[in-house]
Amino acid sequence: MLMVKPKGRVGEETLKLFYNIIGTVSLFFGFIGVLLPILPTTPFVLLSAACYYKGSERLHGWLSRSEMFGPMIKDYEEHGGMRKATKMKALTIMWTAVLGSTLLILDTLTMRALILIVAVIGTASMLRVKTIE
Repeated sequence: MLMVKPKGRVGEETLKLFYNIIGTVSLFFGFIGVLLPILPTTPFVLLSAACYYKGSERLHGWLSRSEMFGPMIKDYEEHGGMRKATKMKALTIMWTAVLGSTLLILDTLTMRALILIVAVIGTASMLRVKTIE
């Protein structure tokens, strides 16, 4: 007997692949956020961990064990939030870079406004995450 999938349903393997792709793209933006402090690293890394959790046990384990992101993921998974010190450090680095670039490097009002908007969005997303002690 020939087994045919109903049209319109996404297979489990396709869904896992989708989660892994989204997780990898998100992790890419998280790495960029490490290099460019105006981009918030934390939300992208947490999104990657959530996608890898649903898409690949191996990738989730790899990310959770990483020295750079592992503790942040563990805090979020176990306590549902970020440590206060981690938030303060991230916000301080981000806003130092943002203010330095907007005041000293960028010369157009449009670029300054764009950087400030991205920084405000990043700050808002980080402040929405529960703070743990």
